[in-house]
Amino acid sequence: MRALFLHGGGAWDGGARVFATVAHALASRGYETWFAAPAGSEAAVQAVDRGAQVLALSERRGARADAARVREVLPRDFVDVVFVHDDAEHLAAALAIRGAKHGSVVRRIAAGGKIQPTWRGRRAQRLATTRYLYTSESPPSGHAAPSGTPVPLRAELGVGVAEASSGTGPGGATVLVCIATRESLRRATNVVRAAALLAQRHRALTLRVIGSVALDGDLKLLAAALGLGRRVEWLGHPPDTSAALHGATAGWVVADGDDAALGALDLMAHGVVVLSERSSIAHRYVSHGIHGTLMEHLDPALMAAETAVLLADRDRRTAMGAAGRMRVEREFSLRDMLAGFEQAVRSSRERTAGPA
Repeated sequence: MRALFLHGGGAWDGGARVFATVAHALASRGYETWFAAPAGSEAAVQAVDRGAQVLALSERRGARADAARVREVLPRDFVDVVFVHDDAEHLAAALAIRGAKHGSVVRRIAAGGKIQPTWRGRRAQRLATTRYLYTSESPPSGHAAPSGTPVPLRAELGVGVAEASSGTGPGGATVLVCIATRESLRRATNVVRAAALLAQRHRALTLRVIGSVALDGDLKLLAAALGLGRRVEWLGHPPDTSAALHGATAGWVVADGDDAALGALDLMAHGVVVLSERSSIAHRYVSHGIHGTLMEHLDPALMAAETAVLLADRDRRTAMGAAGRMRVEREFSLRDMLAGFEQAVRSSRERTAGPA
């Protein structure tokens, strides 16, 4: 079976990571898979580093241009299913498979997402058979798939359970992690300010910044102004998550959508206590007081105080970390996520291969 994972944006975000991870994993199981992203983009580079076969989209962007590039590179009857996230990708996929003997589109709804179709999405639905793949409920209450579409599918997010973090960095340092995106810059500044307050009493404290926000120059200037210049490690998108979280004591997640969900799951999978703003996504993956701490407001002083309480109680952190690892293994495993995507490929292929 053949599947294309179309990521029209150039950024390496949570959705791109999900597609690249699944494309690589299914390829190892005998599928033919491609991850399509703009040539030279961060998404393309990161996908290659993670073992996915990348189809480079042309610099000329747009649904028709992307569809033409896909048809140019791959055979006419090229895939059984194309996975997409948004309306632009949906339309590009529908145009690409138009005229082929078979093929359908699976539109994945990211964590916390909902369907808000534009004219592109409505046109795409008319051009190609479309199924909807939800991350949680199928579908979430109030966000049902458009009428007339096939029965929705479900593939919950999942990550691999890794060796638990030791809880201390080199030389016994306290390692605080911040997982954030450029879009959550304002909240990331609160984490940096909270870390500066903690550093006044924790001389060996180190802050590791993971995610696209690590490339922001203003955030780096703020850290330097607060006296953290030599205490921050700007990791960006590390190819090895386990290495990046090695020795982590606790981790702040300040992101949205798939980035927030994956950030929390990564920390839990490594036995690291999660700290986050209270939201529907955070609440789904992190049980307050069991796997971490959820706060109503991200005030730097309150964040520092809450973090300090955890840093002072190693036994509590250990228990929370163990509970997080157990929950990931039981409810949010990479194995189960891959099974959901495999089912999406099979059911879509069967539907398009039939008399209809």
